[in-house]
Amino acid sequence: MDCREFEAKLWAFLDGELDAAACAELRAHLEDCPGCLDHYRFEDALRLFVRRCCQETVPDALRARLDHLLARLEE
Repeated sequence: MDCREFEAKLWAFLDGELDAAACAELRAHLEDCPGCLDHYRFEDALRLFVRRCCQETVPDALRARLDHLLARLEE
């Protein structure tokens, strides 16, 4: 596997969408390629950060306003 192939499959790998053989191939590439390992670590950390931020609750007033605006768009 080269770096382009790794790049093309990275998000599927992070999302757990690849089969065991494809995952093993990507992990083997990570062991041999420090650049892709750095990229993987960055994307994984970013993904976790976004997930953590999205778990915060939205204030009720904001939620109501957004619901109202979305309903107006659907009219």
